[in-house]
Amino acid sequence: AAQFVMVLDSSVMNVSISQIVADLDTTVTGVQLAITAYTLVMAAFMLVGAKLGDIWGRDRAFGIGLAVYGLGSLTTALSPNLYVLLFGWSLVEGLGAVLVIPAIAALTAANYEGKERAFAYGIIGGVAGAAIAVGPVIGGWVTTYYSWRLVFVGEVVIVLVILLVRKRMQPAPRPDHPPKLDVVGAALSAAGLGLIVFGIVLMFVSIPGGSVIYAVLGLVIFAGYTMYDFQRLRRADQIQAMERADGDEVVPLTHEQ
Repeated sequence: AAQFVMVLDSSVMNVSISQIVADLDTTVTGVQLAITAYTLVMAAFMLVGAKLGDIWGRDRAFGIGLAVYGLGSLTTALSPNLYVLLFGWSLVEGLGAVLVIPAIAALTAANYEGKERAFAYGIIGGVAGAAIAVGPVIGGWVTTYYSWRLVFVGEVVIVLVILLVRKRMQPAPRPDHPPKLDVVGAALSAAGLGLIVFGIVLMFVSIPGGSVIYAVLGLVIFAGYTMYDFQRLRRADQIQAMERADGDEVVPLTHEQ
């Protein structure tokens, strides 16, 4: 259900642009900006969300992410103008999604084994595909006969139901020594991935020169992040090796009688 909700609203937004424009008294460009910003937030912070899942634990990250996502859906449903829509959908929902999506895979692995696990992953992929397929249908029907806001009200209800039943799930195991959030690495990865996706988006709005510049800049920053993270992990391994060497006791091969 969580996977379905994560994918559904993007499809709904794309087919509801005209009604959102009229309802919020804005422009098509403004609504497209909201859709693009949502994609950018998810792309930029997905690695950070996965890392927070390692630190907090996947089940806790899943719950927090769902709560944030539900708050964003409620804000979107009540949004009186484009600026609130940008905040509620593009930012708040995007930040909630980056916590939920990585946690889904870990929780699936914790709750299923063997063939059942493979089947569960297949179901998750199928649900995502179904959401992409039926999203325009649901969005078009609700938009035509009711209001686009009802889709986000429905998401709030689904999120509340998931939060109520999630305690029945087997929590994903937490590492014995949870990692700490590397702020510099998080900033570099977010900037690099965000610029890469931004460059790709510009490519589809007839700004080829700008798209190449942003995409290349993003690749450079992300390459810098990769090198930085490699060096950080290498130093950590060296420190652990030194600590193990200092802790080893020297045992003599022979001893006097």
